[in-house]
Amino acid sequence: MRTLVLSILLLATPPAFAAAPLTFEEVDTDGDGLISADEAASVEGLDFNAADGDNDGTLTVDEYDIAVEGLTPPEAASPSGEDEPAAPATPASPVTPPVAPRPPASGGSATTPPAAAKS
Repeated sequence: MRTLVLSILLLATPPAFAAAPLTFEEVDTDGDGLISADEAASVEGLDFNAADGDNDGTLTVDEYDIAVEGLTPPEAASPSGEDEPAAPATPASPVTPPVAPRPPASGGSATTPPAAAKS
């Protein structure tokens, strides 16, 4: 029974760490010191054309580092692939219902004045 519970907990718990993007050296498979569009295709979410700041068809170390800084870690994205609304930073304050007017102390009602005193 303990093994079953542990297995369920492990499956239900998300990983504690985000997978780091591939390093420049891991992506530069031919070792020429530049990343081609074909090599960059192995980096999920990387927009090669946007990252290629000088439009020379390759990414330098600096261009690659800037591009991967903007990538969202897989765990931060929602499982459905759609953006979810962010939770509010502070809980909403409770709404206080309006208070009904109190009747006057000298008789009458809140909408009618008290009767004139008889002499």
